[in-house]
Amino acid sequence: MDIENHTLTRGELFMNAVVFVAVSMILVVPRGPSLLGIVLAAMGILAFAQKNAQLAWAWQWPPLKHMALGTAFFVMVGIFLGIWYNTKLSYYEAFAPFLLTPLMLSGVLLSRLQPAVLWLGSATGALLAGVYASFQSLVLLTGRATGNMSHPIIFGDLAVVLSCIALFGVLYFDQARRTVWLRAYLLLGASMGVWASLLSGTKGGWFSIVMFLIIFAWHISAGKPFWARFVGILGIMALLINGVLLAPTELVWDRLEGIWHHSQHWFETGEITDWSISVRLEMWSYALQLFAQRPILGWSGDVATAKLAEHLQAFNVPASIPHVFENDLLHYAAVSGLLGVTSVLALYAGIFIGFWKFEKQSTLQTRSAFALMGMLLVVLIFEFSLTCNVLGRSSFRYFFCEFTVILLGLMIMSAKEDASSTWHGFILKLKQP
Repeated sequence: MDIENHTLTRGELFMNAVVFVAVSMILVVPRGPSLLGIVLAAMGILAFAQKNAQLAWAWQWPPLKHMALGTAFFVMVGIFLGIWYNTKLSYYEAFAPFLLTPLMLSGVLLSRLQPAVLWLGSATGALLAGVYASFQSLVLLTGRATGNMSHPIIFGDLAVVLSCIALFGVLYFDQARRTVWLRAYLLLGASMGVWASLLSGTKGGWFSIVMFLIIFAWHISAGKPFWARFVGILGIMALLINGVLLAPTELVWDRLEGIWHHSQHWFETGEITDWSISVRLEMWSYALQLFAQRPILGWSGDVATAKLAEHLQAFNVPASIPHVFENDLLHYAAVSGLLGVTSVLALYAGIFIGFWKFEKQSTLQTRSAFALMGMLLVVLIFEFSLTCNVLGRSSFRYFFCEFTVILLGLMIMSAKEDASSTWHGFILKLKQP
């Protein structure tokens, strides 16, 4: 997975550079995730114009069909429910990034996107997110950092994903394993992404940070004595604790402490005492009530959110709190019943199984790395969706689709190059006397 710019045409180099900039700026420019999607889709349109989309070849891979079927089922169910409940046209915008995935994949294949764009672009994106968050929270004193996202949760969660990709680069980017400064840059980017998440005050993503860093420490210390690996994990935990202590108390420590206090109070009294923990518990409880009343097709988005707003009035919840259930499974349970929940699970399961099958079929470490990162991406997004309405927010949807497509494209190109090399070797053997 070296930097192979010398093998690219000028057009391919330009497209790689544009994607690198779009990935690097994804959290610090307005509508960054949508901008990356537009870039990839525009490249896809160019691929179709040049009759070089390569989708027919890609479709030969069975794992891709699992991913496509899961995504198609999610989209078709969503469109059916939109027609069933006669929703506004704006409702269908939520499916745009999923419908654009064939175009985006064509764009990735046309540009012969290099792995370095993924690894270094994510590290740069995480680094810029950390710098931006520091300026907002420590210089401007604006409180929770938001980057250029519409909400701190989006900014903090996506910064975690960029950090994880950068750490994957430390393990699997060949050039970085041989070059100290590249390895240091990836580690710096990963650290700044974690710092950005801490300054965002996004509790939902912090479990992912701990989980991934422990896995990273365990993997990177493979072959060493158990005590050395255990010390490495303790070192990682010490760095995390140090980060918590360095961050402003109200952004990290107070929010961690409030998890237990506010949740315990809600379970004992049913009262909402904050706008993060107890209000979510109340929303989730009400979502289950709505689901129990209409379990098959739910209430529709407009009716369910209106009922939620009316329910929360009794608790004097500020109007600034979004009237969504902040849990994708429960949100879809209330809005679209079992059918909607099934479609969400099919989306995540289809993409995860596709990456898993790619990983099982991979004979090279390169493709295995992309597949493992894809599986981790699904796990991270799903984990975020347990405390946030991920599929209801445009930035999450575009980010998930774009990075899924990038990883998928890198796997397909790696497999194509491997097949070409095998065929070329076979021809050479035939020509030998």
